[in-house]
Amino acid sequence: MRSRSIYHNQAERSYLRPQQDRSPEQGIMTEKRRGEEVRINRYLAMCGIASRRAADQMVIEGRVMVNGQVVIEPGLQIKMGKDEVIVDGQKYALPEERKVYILFNKPRNVITTSSDERDREMVLDYIKVKERVFPVGRLDRKTTGVLLFTNDGILANKLMHPSSNVKKEYLAVLDTAFPQSSLPLLTGGMRLKDTGEKVRPCQAKILDGGMQVWMSLHEGKNHQVRRMFWTSVLKLHGLNGLPMPALKPVTSGAASGVI
Repeated sequence: MRSRSIYHNQAERSYLRPQQDRSPEQGIMTEKRRGEEVRINRYLAMCGIASRRAADQMVIEGRVMVNGQVVIEPGLQIKMGKDEVIVDGQKYALPEERKVYILFNKPRNVITTSSDERDREMVLDYIKVKERVFPVGRLDRKTTGVLLFTNDGILANKLMHPSSNVKKEYLAVLDTAFPQSSLPLLTGGMRLKDTGEKVRPCQAKILDGGMQVWMSLHEGKNHQVRRMFWTSVLKLHGLNGLPMPALKPVTSGAASGVI
């Protein structure tokens, strides 16, 4: 017995394929793509439903709804990740990009940039994932410590925005002992010697007989901790950015597992 065709027309029969053979335009929803405008036929092709030509025919036949309204114009523009698209009663959307979170313990003399004209070693040289991740914040070349890499723009913005009041913790290693008498200057909201910028008050604790100082800041001006100690007429031997309390530290030069 001849099996009944499930295709509505010859064009759709020619272009609809099993999942693995569908349009090469198939994509995933990334933060960068969210809200981007594309033609409805291209969007349906990216969802793996049909080719653009077959998608045009679906629209003309009135089988496509956008935000609850039937559309018959193949040239309609939609906003990916914002508009609801339904074909033959079934909702379609691009699959969400896998969210990746990586803790990396940055070694000394590795820079926190994605490119460098001087061909120096970069943090992204250590990160081996197919997703396009970026560091949340940065540490200068001489500073060691924990960096969070992710492709989660919402989380990154929340951690970086001043209104979130996220603490940044550092362990400063000094060449000479830090005097107890200088602690109020360091924590009270000093003016930096080089530019006169006012920094916000911070927390600090003297450790190891003054050879180390733990600091907790709520802001992150360029080279701020080093400049604060320079204003205090003390030279740093080393600086280590500490992980947030909820983050588990990893060994230097290593990345933690992907979540």
